[in-house]
Amino acid sequence: MARRLAAVLTVVLVGSPLLIASSTAVLALGAAAMLLCFLGILAATPVLVGGMVLALGEYTLALWLAGGPPRLAGAVLFGVVLVLLLETADFGRLAHRATLGPGLLAAQIRSWAVFAAFAGVGALVASTGANVTSAAVRLPWAPAVAAAGAAVALVGVALALSYRRLPPRA
Repeated sequence: MARRLAAVLTVVLVGSPLLIASSTAVLALGAAAMLLCFLGILAATPVLVGGMVLALGEYTLALWLAGGPPRLAGAVLFGVVLVLLLETADFGRLAHRATLGPGLLAAQIRSWAVFAAFAGVGALVASTGANVTSAAVRLPWAPAVAAAGAAVALVGVALALSYRRLPPRA
């Protein structure tokens, strides 16, 4: 079930930039991102993170092609879907073919919901601070800088997940 949810989150993640700007370049980057994400859901976290970084690039390209300012709610939702995809795929790989008790899946979904809520609030606070700062300083490559920062944060989360699974050294 977690893998199916991760697949749905991948479709949402890769499809949302197409709603911002439908172009061949966005579609091609989205197709590559979706392929890597699907492979990563089945195979390994680094492949998934590569697909998610491509999805961030797709989102950045769509914002750049649209020409308008990014919408805060859309950016926060995109970030929350990124993190939930990573968590869901990781859970799906860990729980694959395992017998799950009735309360485990409900507890995991509650954990994801709480995490998404805190991440969304944190993103809104950070965005508000960034909006105040950006009123004074205008960067021509702001979407690219934002996507690079998000990619670095995403890789950090993936490394933290990988580190969490490592067995303790004796």
